Amino acid sequence: MRLLASLLLLTLATASSAQQKERILKTDTGTVVLRFFNSGQVSTKEWRDKHDRWGRSWAFKKNGEVIFEGQTRRFAGHSSVHFSYHANGAVSMAETSDAPDGGIQWHRSTTTFDDHGNKTGFTEQGHDDHGIIPRPGMHVQQWPPEPEQPKQQEVVVCQRMFVNELFVVNPTNAAVRVSVTPKEPSPALPGGTWTMAPGDTIRIGTYSKGEAWPDWNGLVDLNIVQVALGDRNKALASIRTEEMNMSTEHRKLFVVIEGWLETKVTPGQEHLPGLPKPPKEKKKRRWLFFR
Repeated sequence: MRLLASLLLLTLATASSAQQKERILKTDTGTVVLRFFNSGQVSTKEWRDKHDRWGRSWAFKKNGEVIFEGQTRRFAGHSSVHFSYHANGAVSMAETSDAPDGGIQWHRSTTTFDDHGNKTGFTEQGHDDHGIIPRPGMHVQQWPPEPEQPKQQEVVVCQRMFVNELFVVNPTNAAVRVSVTPKEPSPALPGGTWTMAPGDTIRIGTYSKGEAWPDWNGLVDLNIVQVALGDRNKALASIRTEEMNMSTEHRKLFVVIEGWLETKVTPGQEHLPGLPKPPKEKKKRRWLFFR
């Protein structure tokens, strides 16, 4: 009996200890999941918004230093982060996976750490617009890195090119028509017109700037209207822009349709593009009667 009682107490204590390693918090912005070192410090933090669409994950050393950070999403494809842990609660592995809703692009990576939070390895694989990752001619960073030989500093006169990918996401239940007019057309961003079904995501193109992140609306005229049937007015889209950083020189911009604006023309706004033309006023007839 004593042996059974001891085993029961040990099981309950182990379960209680395991439960204390994770804590779920509800905030005004969404849900936060915290996991802890055995000594009580936060090991990982995962945040998801109220609609469970966007999120972000972090891993820490015991002193609070961030050793890993990744973005997550559950629309327009997926982007996920999965953590594995050492016995002391420290992160042992961070695995990422990212792919759009359509197309040939995908990417996975694995980063490993020792039980003190020091990085011990990194591997990646995937496919982009130019082929598989890694591929011949592509520089893949080895870990641990080989010691660099001292060399003379060189003056670099060329700028790094920052690449922006532009997408349109239609999470509404209406079909839409998207018209794109670049202010500086290029083979990577030619413009055009697309019709999107509900739930569709389309890739508009890419634009690059030297060491700068310009907003898309300064380079592209984007007109999004609801596909109208019969004599109904075409409703204009209310949009927001979501940003996802892929690397220090590459980001994706998602123009997300939030809803539809009123199409009734207010005085002084008759010139706005996409609004219906106001109806012509009918001339009133006046009758004169003579006795």
